[in-house]
Amino acid sequence: MKKLAAFMGILLIVLLAFGLISWRQFTTAPVARTVPDDGGTQWRPQGNPTVGAIDSHMAAPTTFRTMHVGLNNSDQLWIATAPEQELAWVAEQDMYIPEGPTMDDLGQIYFSPLYPQEDVSLVVLDPHTGKRLWTLPHKGDNKGAGAPLILDTPGETSAQTIYHATYHWAWAVTPQGEILWHKPTGLRFAGENPPHAWGVNYVPGADALTVVTDTGEIAVLARTTGEQLLASPFALPGQRAAPTARDMPPQWVLDSGDQLAAARFGEMPFDGGLFTAMVRVIFGADVEVSNFYAVDPNTGRLFVAATAPDESDGATDGVSANGAIYALDLVESGDHFALEIAARYDFVGGTGSTPTASNDGQRLYITDENGNVIALDRDLKEIWRINVQDQVAASVAVSADNAELYVVTRNDVIKLWDRGDHAEHAWHAQLDVFPDHVNVNSLTPTITANGIAVGIGASRELGNTSLMMENGFGLLDRHTGKVRGYVQGVEEGIAVTVVAADGGFTIAHSPVRRLASKTVFGDAISPIIGGIGRYKPSNYPRLAREASCAAEAFAARQAAQRGTPGYDAAAEAWDERQIQALMTQAAQALAQTDMRITNNTPGQWCESLGNTKN
Repeated sequence: MKKLAAFMGILLIVLLAFGLISWRQFTTAPVARTVPDDGGTQWRPQGNPTVGAIDSHMAAPTTFRTMHVGLNNSDQLWIATAPEQELAWVAEQDMYIPEGPTMDDLGQIYFSPLYPQEDVSLVVLDPHTGKRLWTLPHKGDNKGAGAPLILDTPGETSAQTIYHATYHWAWAVTPQGEILWHKPTGLRFAGENPPHAWGVNYVPGADALTVVTDTGEIAVLARTTGEQLLASPFALPGQRAAPTARDMPPQWVLDSGDQLAAARFGEMPFDGGLFTAMVRVIFGADVEVSNFYAVDPNTGRLFVAATAPDESDGATDGVSANGAIYALDLVESGDHFALEIAARYDFVGGTGSTPTASNDGQRLYITDENGNVIALDRDLKEIWRINVQDQVAASVAVSADNAELYVVTRNDVIKLWDRGDHAEHAWHAQLDVFPDHVNVNSLTPTITANGIAVGIGASRELGNTSLMMENGFGLLDRHTGKVRGYVQGVEEGIAVTVVAADGGFTIAHSPVRRLASKTVFGDAISPIIGGIGRYKPSNYPRLAREASCAAEAFAARQAAQRGTPGYDAAAEAWDERQIQALMTQAAQALAQTDMRITNNTPGQWCESLGNTKN
């Protein structure tokens, strides 16, 4: 018996030691592999680009001008993403930033934090140092606001104006911080914590700014003066969605995440806490409007994803179980304007996704909580739907080229083709930057001229739960879905994969998945931080090659399509402006080196830089 007891004791020690070693291996900090230079993408634009109206106020899509690049939420930039990057700086680490940022032509970074510990609703940073330049107050609206809108100012060379709104207040400000006007939105809330404003968008035909709140209220203001253009704010007919989503984490994870978030970012007046609130918003729970909204610049029609009227689910109980897309037209009404519901499309369940309009305004792309990507015409008649087997976690990125669509789930990045009357799967991304961990998608996709900018995290799987340990940002090949470049990051975000005009990432930190992971892994997870992380190109010759070779591809398309049906002046101007944007980026990248190229055409630049390997 003593021998048996001794044996069992030794076995227990061995098992404990084995368990300790396994746990240490399980919690080892992820390290990203080095992604080699692939020599350039084989993706090429073909056929006519899908283009639409470009108002004189609309800034060129060389970086993010609003939440999803432009007014229609395309998430497409004209420039190239730098395949090789390094961390430049991190600023404002005590701030939680779930939306944005946006950037002006000076490269200045604008964002609105959620429940900051100081009286600010807009913070502006220097792009080179991260130093705070100036701020605007929140004036009691400390729930924060969406990404500011940046428009050009016609008649003033290289001038731009920043439009920012909280629930009660709106501003027009110059990049230097001069307030042009400061007006009430017309929205009124009697309680202590006003609703969230999803940011400012623009209706070109009426020269009007719009503000949509998470409670389904809409204000419309004159761009030039800030005066209210509606007789009273418009209210969508839905109610709040159910307070929980079907895939919420276990309560103990929610409680622990809320405690960690409060310790890092301060107490916030949410039911439960910050972590619980963010999970609800991501999956469209407990709000009427859970994301940004689109404007079609061609017609001025607004598309808002919200909840359907309460009674549409069969029970009038103060909770909307179904979602809806609303098409809203801004029309003249006496001395004011009015918003009219031109069409409504209902679907079973909710959505946490922003609607995206095609550049020509003829199609709208939405998703539901059942894994469907749905294409509608401008009057919200369904054209097709395709199921991607998991709920899409962000807006559909819609390319002007090759009828390409990019969607992300909690774990994957998927490319689809819009074939007119149906959609087809093109590829699932080959996320493989962390050899010893499960690789997962972590952010929205951004379409750029040389690939798809995405977030990729390293995860451990416990049952059906994915626990992200570390995160970073990469570039996928549009042709194959393979990783072309990657930089390991310092934090995750739930906003957008912002790419600056130089090709570097500029990420708003709003940890959610890593908060959950830290409740399990503790100190094995790197510290949770907020603020903005700025990454800069680390191989400028390669970036110059990527940009100039992309310009050559668009120039080849321009030459091939010139004179063909549908390739009109607007399409040719679109290609020409993108080519010039890419060549400007290439020249600025090359200026960071001691290399010089005297050739003029994109093809000559691409050929001259083709053998550059740094």
